[in-house]
Amino acid sequence: MHEYHKAVDIIEDAVAEAKKKGYSKVTKINLVIGEDSGYSGDSIRMHFEDVAAGTICEGAEIAVTPVKTMLRCPKCHELFPRKPFHYECPHCGTEGEPTEVGHEMAMDGIEGV
Repeated sequence: MHEYHKAVDIIEDAVAEAKKKGYSKVTKINLVIGEDSGYSGDSIRMHFEDVAAGTICEGAEIAVTPVKTMLRCPKCHELFPRKPFHYECPHCGTEGEPTEVGHEMAMDGIEGV
């Protein structure tokens, strides 16, 4: 259900950005969604269609850029993708530590006319 509220937030942000850019219609909204963000692009799209009805965002394409969850090696400082049940740095074998990469959920711009 948190996707519904996030869809409302996305529309509010897109409308505000459209006004700044002088758009009368939003045609595309670009999102960045981390695989550990707790959000699903498909679920956001489903709720977006309902919430966008009657707004300048109605009918806008939702483009999602997925972001893999990344770990950082505390020894060699390499950033590397987390693999299920394998947390070792591919460069030195030290167990990686969590980062914020892969936890994001944000609007990354809009397109409009």
